[in-house]
Amino acid sequence: LRGRARVRYQGPAGAGSATQVIVVALPDRARLETLSPLGSAVLLLTIRGEQLRLYAPAQRAYGTGRATPALLGRLIKIPVPPGPLLRLLAGLPPLPIRPADPRLTLAVEERASRLDSVDGPFWQRLWSGPDGSGLARGELGEAGGPMLRFEFGDRRRAEGMRVPFAVYLEEVTAGTRVAIQYETLRANDPAEADLFELPRPADPAIRILDLGVGSLP
Repeated sequence: LRGRARVRYQGPAGAGSATQVIVVALPDRARLETLSPLGSAVLLLTIRGEQLRLYAPAQRAYGTGRATPALLGRLIKIPVPPGPLLRLLAGLPPLPIRPADPRLTLAVEERASRLDSVDGPFWQRLWSGPDGSGLARGELGEAGGPMLRFEFGDRRRAEGMRVPFAVYLEEVTAGTRVAIQYETLRANDPAEADLFELPRPADPAIRILDLGVGSLP
């Protein structure tokens, strides 16, 4: 998936918005570029497996760290594991659905169907739309309870598929909300492998940050 989106967030730490270029190559690679009003990248972030890298050109700062929920919470305002996050950005349920798993359940409610499934330490609840148009909303959680609520909307055709151009995320504990509205979106578009590398810049003036312990630029 490759798209350009307007991202808005609101929560206890404040509110804001930005335009981002989002590239996702499932299962575990992503690149996010935050753009200035003139269209230049002011912040670049890549996820490749458990490795996260960040580069802020204007501030001459470069950092690396593990793509943990805590670090993603600091960067994108929603503390969620990278795997489920990338699937949500691509318009998919946060966890893969395994039909042969005996823990999978399907129930018909008043106006929608609900599917519950488990993957590793996480669980999800998924609700279909009232008109049977596909996944409309859901929850992601772990043993302690729900972590995240999400909703998909504005489905349009992209590369022969109907995909959500709007993704809404809400972190349960703090109530932080993030709204992602894609302006352009392409699905099944092969991405160059080096797009997710983000090597350390050669500039000797660059500040090097350990994102696990250091402050963000």
